[in-house]
Amino acid sequence: MMSPFIEALALMPRDTNDSVLNTSSPSPRSTLKIVAATWASGWMVFGVITVVCINSQGRAGRWVPEWYLDSEGSRWDKLAVAGWWICVLLFWPVIWIGCLVKMIGRGIGKGVKRLRGKKSEGDKGTELV
Repeated sequence: MMSPFIEALALMPRDTNDSVLNTSSPSPRSTLKIVAATWASGWMVFGVITVVCINSQGRAGRWVPEWYLDSEGSRWDKLAVAGWWICVLLFWPVIWIGCLVKMIGRGIGKGVKRLRGKKSEGDKGTELV
């Protein structure tokens, strides 16, 4: 038997018979609790993945932003890192949209640069003839 404290920490909704997953038709409230717990867990996992992707190239490792290493490590710096973590965990969809727009912009820029390079090569070839 689990302690009430451990049961209170669990994300699983409780029923009087404790048979939420055994029923073929759980109540709407139980379903909402299950979906909310799954959604929150997924949100946090993708937030952590975003932190790792942002910091993967840095000298600070994968968990601390690189600008923190250049700081003195004061209380305000630690508070700034905590705020940075919270912002990334909460706003990772906005960060990924920004990264996607940046990648698309780079791709378009490279394509335009390549086309201009071919166009200027074609102009040089006609001048020599």
